[in-house]
Amino acid sequence: MPDRVQFYYMKASRYLLVAALLVSLIVPTAALTMSADDVTEDVILESEDAANGQYAAVENGELGLDLEALNDRSVTRADDVFRITVTDDAVERIWIDHDVPGLTFYRNDQPTATISEASPLEPSAGTVARIGVAVDTHIARSGTETFTITVQYADGEPMPGGSSGSSPAESTAIDGSAFELSSTTVEAGETVTATATYRNTGDTTTSATAVLTVDGTVVDRRMITLGPGESQPVTFERPMEWPGTYDVGIKGVGSASVTVNGPAADIVTATVVDPDITVGESTTIEATVENPTDERVTRTLEVAVDGIVVDSRAVSIPANGERTVTFERRFDEPGTYETAVNGVSAGTVSVERAAFSIRDRELSPATTAALAPPATAGLLVLVLAANRRWAFFR
Repeated sequence: MPDRVQFYYMKASRYLLVAALLVSLIVPTAALTMSADDVTEDVILESEDAANGQYAAVENGELGLDLEALNDRSVTRADDVFRITVTDDAVERIWIDHDVPGLTFYRNDQPTATISEASPLEPSAGTVARIGVAVDTHIARSGTETFTITVQYADGEPMPGGSSGSSPAESTAIDGSAFELSSTTVEAGETVTATATYRNTGDTTTSATAVLTVDGTVVDRRMITLGPGESQPVTFERPMEWPGTYDVGIKGVGSASVTVNGPAADIVTATVVDPDITVGESTTIEATVENPTDERVTRTLEVAVDGIVVDSRAVSIPANGERTVTFERRFDEPGTYETAVNGVSAGTVSVERAAFSIRDRELSPATTAALAPPATAGLLVLVLAANRRWAFFR
């Protein structure tokens, strides 16, 4: 029987921020129970039965990755390390977010089929997704890192304090103040800390989103919920890797200029390979980074769509060389979208509705009925915040 970790959620709530789940590819609890009542097992993590399942194991209720066998200063890929099993049709999408340089999660044996918010798993009940892991030990580092597993639900059940199928509304009753920035001058690779205090001036419990921006681009967000009269400090940590001067702020509260010193690296080109697509299709965003210095540098590339970062990747650029990096981004709604890589415009993406036609065919009543769209369901997002232990054993 393979090792497993089970995730549970309570269907009565629409947004569950699971701060108690401290994981790494180390999960402190083998079973996470949100409530003693109405608990449903929806998503299960297990080590694989195949050979690469040796890299994943559950010990004392913890799912861990043992990467002792990885080669130094190379890119190592291990297909089918662990699997994600979905047992509920209400689960619509699953993706993995992280800021761990050199680490990539992908589907099955397809290293280019990375798993992210831009390219999520879209399972149905009974689906088993086999997950591979790629590690670039040129840039991967030891220590403790974090990543987030997000499970998105379609759930029209009533919610406390809201109508059926709706999410908690944000309120202007929550005000932000006392913006502070830890430093206005840093070296490339150092981190700045931005802090603000939020207070609920209303008479009901409500939610708001604190938003961190760099030169107007949204790079991080955090949901807060406050009762009447309650206040809470919110702190963001932002690595500053690219030399230059930037406006770092918390939206609606304040901002300050930050100067980053260090070896130069420039994005010389950024472009959308296919700017005209239809709904549900993906396009490639390509960027070329140049390193004019005499030493290898590592930089994180961030793709933004309409001013919000949706994907990122750390890359190592050789001395006096360049590297071209590609991102795949799927678009599920029609419209025109502005894209950029670290503030450098990559152009627009035009997304059209897919044409639908039936030629020379008679449809039976059953087939015709199947073409009717299902009723729109609400979305339930379960965020599993995970503190992941990332260790290379020597």
